[in-house]
Amino acid sequence: MRKTLLILLALLASPAFAHNIVGGVYAIGTLIEGEVGFSDGIMGQSGVPVIITDGSGNKLGEVKVEEEGLFSFAATSRIDHHFSIDLGSGHVLKTMLPADELPDSLVGGDGAAAEATALVSSSTAAALAMNGADSAALQQMIERSVSKQIKPLRKELQAYKEKASLQDILGGIGYIFGLCGIGIWLRQRKSERQS
Repeated sequence: MRKTLLILLALLASPAFAHNIVGGVYAIGTLIEGEVGFSDGIMGQSGVPVIITDGSGNKLGEVKVEEEGLFSFAATSRIDHHFSIDLGSGHVLKTMLPADELPDSLVGGDGAAAEATALVSSSTAAALAMNGADSAALQQMIERSVSKQIKPLRKELQAYKEKASLQDILGGIGYIFGLCGIGIWLRQRKSERQS
């Protein structure tokens, strides 16, 4: 009995070699960019299809994963976008970009918010025109710069969530075995007292 318990504990103490699929999507204006890979750092393989659907399952489009597990899709309407990526061997990422992360100017957006955005954009454009700058180009440059800064932070956050989750699971298993050990010890002590 003790040998079996020791062998079982030794197996559970060994490091886990499994890896989980991780990824995410985020909007940069009307462009939805995403990335997919595994928790061990291996990114999704180029050419893997990414299926995009709406909340009812209607297909909105399909793109392919590019280098370093990245993909992008141009949104044409302000609705929830659901992404499904099958990396094989049962590794499927299903994620969603909510409609509120897309610009109000897209079809399906809030009309009042779109008007307010247009008003701010026109006043900003007028101010920039006086300086000789193109507001659309400036807006795109700002969004891309922010996106480049956010990508590594998103990866680190996802890796932290994955690691914390694994630690929680292993801690829970250890707690259960500890309680079982106390129960076995109490039972043995009780049987020794009775005999």
